[in-house]
Amino acid sequence: MNFFSKGSFWRRLLIVWVLIALTALPVPYLSMKPGPVFNTLGNLGQEEFLQVSGSQTYPTTGRLDMTTVREVGGPETPITLFEAVSGWINPDVAVVPRRAFYQQEVSEVEVEEQSLRAFASSQDIALAAALRHLKLPFSEKVIVVDVIKGMPAAEFLKADDQILEVSGLPVDSVGAAIKAVRANAPGSEVIINYLRNGKQAQARIVAVKTDGLPGQGSIGAYLTSEVDSVIKAKFADQNVGGPSAGLVFTLAIIDVLTPGDLTGNSHIGVTGTITTTGEVGGIGGVKQKMIGARKAGATVFLAPEENCDEIGQLTPKGLKVVPVSSIDQAVRVLKQLNLDSQAVVPTCTAK
Repeated sequence: MNFFSKGSFWRRLLIVWVLIALTALPVPYLSMKPGPVFNTLGNLGQEEFLQVSGSQTYPTTGRLDMTTVREVGGPETPITLFEAVSGWINPDVAVVPRRAFYQQEVSEVEVEEQSLRAFASSQDIALAAALRHLKLPFSEKVIVVDVIKGMPAAEFLKADDQILEVSGLPVDSVGAAIKAVRANAPGSEVIINYLRNGKQAQARIVAVKTDGLPGQGSIGAYLTSEVDSVIKAKFADQNVGGPSAGLVFTLAIIDVLTPGDLTGNSHIGVTGTITTTGEVGGIGGVKQKMIGARKAGATVFLAPEENCDEIGQLTPKGLKVVPVSSIDQAVRVLKQLNLDSQAVVPTCTAK
């Protein structure tokens, strides 16, 4: 009996160790959690989050929060089975296949560099979008920030190339360049005229499909706006990346440059990309950003209209989520809510 009991003990112990080992196994997923929130109209430490020069500025009283997602599990550091299971049972966390974000073989360093470049680019684009909305003079050049490894543009374009024409159409904004590229169906040839080191050149690039946009082509180049204006905008370094803060940056610049108060005393969370012509684009991790905004105290959340389908059933209690498709619409909504916090504004409904 003692022998049997000892054997049973060791079998149970072995099972426990096997289960522990299994939970430590890497799995091809990543998790997304609510990240830190930054008030773009406030301070970050001892520094103003947004500093605008070259024009008269005006005081603000409300909050325009930049929302973020904390991503765990990059291309070289997969999460464990335990982390994946923990995320699946946590309603605040999303666990998604890693290939949904990293379809090409890229390193952690490359991902971080691309993310930081996209974030810096969103600040330049936001300034152009704000100046255009306010009808203030500026000139703009469309510049390649980076190309995606394994995508068609990587064979032809380089960082700092200036895009002049796309398929015969002159482009004077990032939005115009993207629209001209997407007008080409996947498999068709996109003709890019560009300037490199002062010399004009032409590239013929075969477009591939754009995720989520059937029939529209992509070449895999990150573009930014090089703005020439007496007005400058500088944002504090938050050590985050990606382009999804474009909308909130644009709104913050507009608020600072405009007499009166765009937000009043309201606490607004915001997410969404922006083009220099003011179109708001969809983002990832919208659920986590809404949760982060609500936990920080926001009562209103501006989100891209493109994300509406997934937002309806995910809205945290006490948060009014307003979909917007342009900077003009976003400004109108904030002005409405500033005058009347109960104003009827668009909302995302569950489907």
